[in-house]
Amino acid sequence: MEQLITTSQKRARKKRVFLAFCLGAVAGAAAMFCTGFLYLRHNLIVSCEFPGLTADDFDDAFENAMPPEAAAWRATREACSLPLPSSGRAVYNWKLCHRDYARELMDDPDHGLILPALLPCTVSITNDPRDGHAVLSRLNTSLIGVLFGGGARNIFRSHVAPEQEALIAVMADGIRKEKAQRKDTTP
Repeated sequence: MEQLITTSQKRARKKRVFLAFCLGAVAGAAAMFCTGFLYLRHNLIVSCEFPGLTADDFDDAFENAMPPEAAAWRATREACSLPLPSSGRAVYNWKLCHRDYARELMDDPDHGLILPALLPCTVSITNDPRDGHAVLSRLNTSLIGVLFGGGARNIFRSHVAPEQEALIAVMADGIRKEKAQRKDTTP
């Protein structure tokens, strides 16, 4: 015998399907949000450790360690309004900016009004509380470029990020050499 499905049973089935769809959509959106949040939390800040150097080494030589080939880049010390950590370790903030790239970003018709607030120039230098070596942290400029897209993506990913990374590496090498020379000349 064939069983007939009543109209009320059809409605109940449609409601269950719709409810399952809505729950799936909400669960998917929540999972996507959580994954995106965790990704940004893990990747938004880039930190580089420099064993053998301290934050004071960087702060004393940062501006003077700019290599000649980086003449378009400017390093300036910024006053840090944050309180010192309870451990008393130093925290230094520097701006490492390239005027031409900043101008291109500010002239961008899509993002020119909001990008100046996010220009990823700040470099924070402190000592690792575990072993005392310098840790340099900054915004992940490549990721900022991807998030904004357009001209910002090209400027941040193709120019700012690789040039900042190379510049910081060259500066760290220069600071290490200067520190070694001072050590060799000290009786």
